[in-house]
Amino acid sequence: MKHAVALILLTIVLMGSAPAQTRKKSHAKKPAAKKQATEEKTAPPPVIGSSVTLTTKNGDQVGGTLLELTAYSIRIKADNLESTITLDTISTITFAASAPNKDQPQGGRPGGDFSRSIEAILTAFQSLAAEIRNNTGYTEYERQLTALRRVADRFVAKHGSSEDAVESRSAALVAAALTDYTWARTIWTLKFGYSGATAVFETDSPAVGDTLSLYPDLRQAAASGNKFSADKLINGLWKKAGDNVEMLRSLASRSR
Repeated sequence: MKHAVALILLTIVLMGSAPAQTRKKSHAKKPAAKKQATEEKTAPPPVIGSSVTLTTKNGDQVGGTLLELTAYSIRIKADNLESTITLDTISTITFAASAPNKDQPQGGRPGGDFSRSIEAILTAFQSLAAEIRNNTGYTEYERQLTALRRVADRFVAKHGSSEDAVESRSAALVAAALTDYTWARTIWTLKFGYSGATAVFETDSPAVGDTLSLYPDLRQAAASGNKFSADKLINGLWKKAGDNVEMLRSLASRSR
């Protein structure tokens, strides 16, 4: 898998099947060995291996054991058969119910720290989207993208490892949108030195190859013989990024 997609897989942590558990602090001193044993006993269960039910956008339901979850797809196993389903075809993902944690606020809503973080990242995405609507030049686009990356990297580092499903899913969406905007910037550089419409080969840049592999609809829309319209790929990636941001906004709104 190409390096850009590999970066996502390294930075995105899988969704949690239950809210992260908050341990109560004890003022009594305990031996280190006993403390470690207690922490291991109360650690939240890993999400891999959890029972999950997927509902697709056409109403079909698929149940099984979760094997892998990335920013773009989910892999499950049912009846000794493995299936990989892209997230854009899924309406809902439901994990098996678990016992409530008395130390965790109920309702599955992230705390105030997460709310502040998600407002900051949504504002950063909105600023870049506004520049795009204003037909921004490459230099300003790169400046806005650099600023967005700083906020996005902090968000993913802070919330990507959360056992809370809303937080970890939000981190996946942030990383996916950032990747789309980054690929668009790379493809934009391929236009330098050319006037008018520019066509690129799939092998001109890993960003082109990754885009065409991940988004077959953009491959079809941008195809021109054995080349692809750079402008159509860029605009298509901006649209994909915008879709991820809207899903992020909707997720944040439902969690409030």
